[in-house]
Amino acid sequence: MSPAHDVILKLEDVSKVYAGTVAVKQANFEVRKGAVNVLVGENGAGKSTLMKIIAGVEQPTAGRILLEGEEVSFSSSGDAVARGIGMVFQELNLFGNMTVAENIFATREISNRLGKIDSKAQEKRAGELLDRLEAGIRPDMLVEDLRIGQQQLVEIAKAVSLDAKILIMDEPTSALSAAEVEILFKVIADLKARGVAIVYISHRLEELVRIGDTVTVLRDGRITGQEEMRNVDTQWIVRQMIGSDAKDFAKADGHQPGAEIFRAEEICLPRVTGGLAVDHVSLALRAGEILGIYGLMGAGRSELFDCIMGRHGHASGKVFIAGK
Repeated sequence: MSPAHDVILKLEDVSKVYAGTVAVKQANFEVRKGAVNVLVGENGAGKSTLMKIIAGVEQPTAGRILLEGEEVSFSSSGDAVARGIGMVFQELNLFGNMTVAENIFATREISNRLGKIDSKAQEKRAGELLDRLEAGIRPDMLVEDLRIGQQQLVEIAKAVSLDAKILIMDEPTSALSAAEVEILFKVIADLKARGVAIVYISHRLEELVRIGDTVTVLRDGRITGQEEMRNVDTQWIVRQMIGSDAKDFAKADGHQPGAEIFRAEEICLPRVTGGLAVDHVSLALRAGEILGIYGLMGAGRSELFDCIMGRHGHASGKVFIAGK
């Protein structure tokens, strides 16, 4: 699929087995430098496992990894980082009680001539990275005071700070607003221009078609398709993912929900900076009913559910289950 001189990383017949369960089976995967190499598949298809193998978080059960033509073996993520491979994980991996700058340079602290951590230098460099992402975040802010989308930008800044040759992005836009996604795409374009190889995982097919150069599809741990992105469309990707074309399913008629089983009334959550993160929200749910909650990133969806689950002691309002 790619000219040999463009391939910076190659996986040959790589498999990963967990306690008898095959997560990845005989995967052959190439990563091209200066390109966005898309990896797509349904939940549980093996995407994250394959990327964790490349990033040194997991070790393959069988097969081999070639980096710039040399066979390599990573016993840890530190080994992979040392060889120029960075990863933006789907799960946030930040310390809430530390500043943004401290998180970005955790385990890679910038030191002064006396061997002590140079906080000012870290904040300066972190500020440059955050400005590049147009994040609107101060490097001296505590991570726990940031909303989820901002924390995701810190994760991305941390990965970009590695100056990696290969950067793996696992669902990097899942917590970003539409405006933040556009900024991320600009950063990705800049990284491509510098020759960085991007491995990009996402469920948003239109997003993949827009920014991808190559696409590899996984289904049940196996690679089912590899192509140049310019030669495919979303229907092709769906066929490779599920084995058939996508279908629309009509909503069943005649279903009547039962009695009310849950009610939340006047839920409020004050922000640290003032105002309300959740502003007098009330909702009810009946048996056999699906209640959708929708809103942009930062609109308060996660905060609402945290309040309902009792995770915020300073929240107010009432919750009733079966009327009690």
